[in-house]
Amino acid sequence: MFAESANPTTTFVIAVLIATAAQLLAGRLRFPPILLWLLAGMALGPFGLHLLHVETIEPALHTLIELGLAIILFEGGLNLNLKALKENGWVVGRLVILGPILTIIIGGAAAHYIAGMDWLLALLFGALASVGGPTVIMPIVRQMRLGRNISHVLTAEAMLIDVIGAILAIVFLQLALTQVLSPSIIAVDIFFKIAVGAAIGLAGGRALAWLLTSQWSKDFETRTILTLTSAWGLFLLADAISSQAGLLTMLMMGATLQRMEIHDIQRLKHFKGSLSMLLISVLFVLLAANMNLAILINYLWQGITIFIILALLARPLVVFSSTLGSRLSLNESMYLAGMAPRGVVAAAITSLFALILQENGYAQGEMLMALVYIIIITSVLGYSLFARSLKKILAIDGGDERSVLIIGGGQVGSEFGRALGEDREVRFLDLNAEVITTLKRSGYNAVCGNALDPIFWEIVHAEEIGCAVIMTGSSDHNLLIARLAHEIFHIPEIYIALQEGDEEKHTSLIHQLQTRRLFGKPYNYTYWNDQAYRKRLVFESRFIEEESPLIAQTMKDVRIQHGVQPITVIRNGETLIPHDDFTFEAGDEIKMLMRPERIQEGQALIHPPASNNKTPA
Repeated sequence: MFAESANPTTTFVIAVLIATAAQLLAGRLRFPPILLWLLAGMALGPFGLHLLHVETIEPALHTLIELGLAIILFEGGLNLNLKALKENGWVVGRLVILGPILTIIIGGAAAHYIAGMDWLLALLFGALASVGGPTVIMPIVRQMRLGRNISHVLTAEAMLIDVIGAILAIVFLQLALTQVLSPSIIAVDIFFKIAVGAAIGLAGGRALAWLLTSQWSKDFETRTILTLTSAWGLFLLADAISSQAGLLTMLMMGATLQRMEIHDIQRLKHFKGSLSMLLISVLFVLLAANMNLAILINYLWQGITIFIILALLARPLVVFSSTLGSRLSLNESMYLAGMAPRGVVAAAITSLFALILQENGYAQGEMLMALVYIIIITSVLGYSLFARSLKKILAIDGGDERSVLIIGGGQVGSEFGRALGEDREVRFLDLNAEVITTLKRSGYNAVCGNALDPIFWEIVHAEEIGCAVIMTGSSDHNLLIARLAHEIFHIPEIYIALQEGDEEKHTSLIHQLQTRRLFGKPYNYTYWNDQAYRKRLVFESRFIEEESPLIAQTMKDVRIQHGVQPITVIRNGETLIPHDDFTFEAGDEIKMLMRPERIQEGQALIHPPASNNKTPA
C-alpha cells in the first residue's frame, strides 16, 4: 500500500486480511497461528516492507488493546471449565501464585544482569514475562490430546495467570513511574485491585444474567449487544476505580455468567469466541508491526538467554513446587514444566506499557518491549515444535479413551448413551433441545448445538473425548462431522451411522477419515427415533453361548431381525460399540432396542450368515 493512500481504515482492513490469511495457513500446517501473526506483522510493518502503515492507527491502538483484552478475558471466563478448576484448584492456585512471584524474581534478575535493565523495569519485565498464553495453550492441548488433569491445569493456569500477571505488572509499572518501593503499599494495592475486580465481576455477571433472562431482551441480537456493552461498561467501571482491575472483572464476569441458567448461552459463547479470535489476530498483527526490528535484533541473544533461564530454571521450580502431593504423576509434572508459552495478553500489555514509559521519558521502554516479544516468539516456537516430542518421551497418556461423545442421535442417541454410560463417561451434542434438556436433568453433560460448528466442540471439551459416535439422519452430514472430528479435533475413534446404500458410495472417504460404520448395518434414523418417541421400544439382552454359530462372525456379516437394533455389546464387564468389523465371542451380552410385538417369544434376534447352516443362537 502506498504511503499517500494510507489511513486508519485501510490499515485496519489490511491487518484483518493478514490475520485471516495467517489463520488459514496455520490451520493447514497445524501450527499455532500466533507465530505467523507475529512474523507477518513484523515483515509488513513500518520496520519491514512497510506495507502496513500501523502509524496511522497508533492513536487508537491504546483503546483497541484495552477493549480487545476485555473481550478476550470475558470469553476466557465464559469457557473456563469450573468443574475441572475445582478438581485441580490446589495445583492451579499454587501455579498462579508461585509462578508470577518466582518469574518476577528470576526473570527480573536475569534482565538486570544480562541485558543491563534498571531494577524496577527488570521487575516489571518479570511480571510481564509471567503472563501466560491461553491462545497458544488451547491449540496445543487440542492437538496433543493430553490427559484430562494436565489439560485442565494447563488451560486454567493460562487463563488465570493472565489476570494475576497483569495486576502485578501494573503495580510494578506504578513503582517504576513513582520510584516508591514500599511492601505494604504494594500488598494493599494488589489486594484492592483483586477485591474490586472480583466484586464487580461477580455482581455484574449476576446482573447481566438477570437481564438476559428477563423480558427486556428477547431476541438474540439485543442479547448479544447487551452482553458486549455490559462487558465493556463494567471493564471501564472497574478500571476507573483501580487501574487494570477490569481484567479480573472480565474473567469473573464470564465465569459467573456461565453458571447461570441462560438458555442460549452457547450462542453467546459462539459470538464472543468469534469476536475474541478476530481481536486476538488483529491485535497481534498490529502490535508486531509496531515493533522496532533493529532493537529486537540488538537484544536477540539477551532475550534468548533469559528465555532459557526462565524455561529451565523458573518454570520447573514453579511446577514442582506446585504439584508436590497432587494427583499429577511425575511425568505429567515434567510435561507441565515444559509448557509455558506466552500470548496476546503479554504482547498487548507490554506494548501499552512501553508507550506509557516512553511518554514518561524512560529510554529502556523499547528494550522492555523487545525482550518480552523475544520471549513470546521463542516460547511459541519452542513449545509448539517440541510439545509432541516431549509427550512421546514422557509417555503422557492422551484424552480419556473411554469418554464418548454422542452426536445428533435424538431419542435413540440418548438411550444409546445411557447404555454406554454404565462404565464410560458419556457426553451429548444435539440440536434436539427437548432431548438435551432431559439429559441435563438426568445429570449428563449435554449441549444443544450444531456439531458442524467448532465452538460447540470447544464447549463439550473435545480434547478430552476418546470416541465420537455420529448418528444424525444424514450420511453426508455425518461424514462432514467426522471430517471435523478427525482433522480438527483429532478424535482417535470415530463411528458414523449410514443410511441404506451409502457405505459403498462413500467407501474412500470413510477409509480416509478412519471411521467405522456404526451397528454394522444401515441405520434408519427416522424410523427408530419415531419408535423411541412413541415409546414403542424396549431393551432386550441376548448372550452368545459357547456353541453359538455367531462366534467369530463379524457384525456386518450376521443377519439381524427386522425391528431389532443392536446398541451395545458387553464383554468381560466392558461396554463395547458394535461396528462392521466387530467380532462376536462366547460370553458376549448383546443389548438391543426392539419392537416387542414384531418378535415371537423365543425367536432368535441375530442370525449367522445365510451360508452358515447351523441353527441360530
